[in-house]
Amino acid sequence: MNSLSWHLAWRYLRRHPLRQHLAFSTIVSVAGVALGVAALIIVMGVLSGLEHFIEESVIIVDAPLVIMPDSGGSFQMSDSLLDELESLVPIQSISPFIQGEAIIRLPSRGVDSGCRVRGVDPQREFASGMMEDKLSYGELVLSTPEGDDCILMGLYLAEQFYHSVGDTLYLFPPKAFFSSRGYAIGKAVLSGALETGLPVNDETLAYIPLDLARRMYLPEGGYTGIKLYPAEGFSLEDAADAAAVLLPAGTSVKTWKELNPDLAASMKLERMGAFLALLLITLVATFNIMGTISRSAIERRKDVSVIKAMGGNNRLIFNIFLWEGIIVGIAGIVLGVFIGLAGCWLIGDTGILQLPDVYSFHENIPVRVSIPRTAMIGLIAFMLSLASGILPAMKAAGLDPVRGLES
Repeated sequence: MNSLSWHLAWRYLRRHPLRQHLAFSTIVSVAGVALGVAALIIVMGVLSGLEHFIEESVIIVDAPLVIMPDSGGSFQMSDSLLDELESLVPIQSISPFIQGEAIIRLPSRGVDSGCRVRGVDPQREFASGMMEDKLSYGELVLSTPEGDDCILMGLYLAEQFYHSVGDTLYLFPPKAFFSSRGYAIGKAVLSGALETGLPVNDETLAYIPLDLARRMYLPEGGYTGIKLYPAEGFSLEDAADAAAVLLPAGTSVKTWKELNPDLAASMKLERMGAFLALLLITLVATFNIMGTISRSAIERRKDVSVIKAMGGNNRLIFNIFLWEGIIVGIAGIVLGVFIGLAGCWLIGDTGILQLPDVYSFHENIPVRVSIPRTAMIGLIAFMLSLASGILPAMKAAGLDPVRGLES
């Protein structure tokens, strides 16, 4: 019974009842589903690629996990406790830092600008090698061979100082302006510039040695935060749970999304909005399938009547026209997946579409195809195609065979 209903459905889709050629409505229905699926795959691939790129750019600066005080400020953590934290199996590496705001001044050019200063241990901060790929020019060092302190700036921040590698800059923390206690003023040589890909960091962030930052901001000792990098094979939750037993009172482990809630929320909203908007294309295509099957049922009333007169029941008729929706949906999904994956390859790997020169950190539009997400798109399209065939199939099954033979 199932093979007969499938065979008749395939025959009805392939040939128009009056003209011996492929039914144009079938082509339109398949094309509608294919275009909807392809558009979803391409757009979701581009959005996933952009999200992955943004996540990598954020993690380079903020790390996947950061230990921070709950109420702001700083916290104390001994060197022995840091070593114990780094030795935990789920944690690959750590990087303590001290962060604050400062006015940077270049006396030789008469230029100054506000920025975020982050004091780091270069051996720990740059050990992963990720920063080397982001170095725009200069050297990835925070001290000269003579032992003088160096400063690394974001690329756009360095532009304000004319990319003056080798020049001496002075750093003034806020307390140096508003206190008479004589807070330390920093002095460092510009060693290079970094382009992380996020303007919010490239315009404001500067790296200096940890000891210099401590003299400027925390002469009493302590840290502003500690970056945590999970070991391979361990999730963020595994690393956070392992570190929790060693946390000082009043501190907690936060993910990069918790540290950047607005950015994470906007990416999620953008992805959901694009998905729902493009899903309407597939929804419209399924309405087209419904119209195609309804038209097919009307055009083949005599066939339905003959089948019923020969002993075919309503279930057989229902299955025939339901199979039409399933076949159109599967054909459209297969074609749409092929077009979508080909489009992702053309956009992401061939360079046929390139970003403007202002986005020098990435030449091509980043694309990242997710197999589970692609499968979900195909499943949704299939369910919509299946649903679109149920109503016209029910109507076809309910046709009166006597009226069908009279028409």
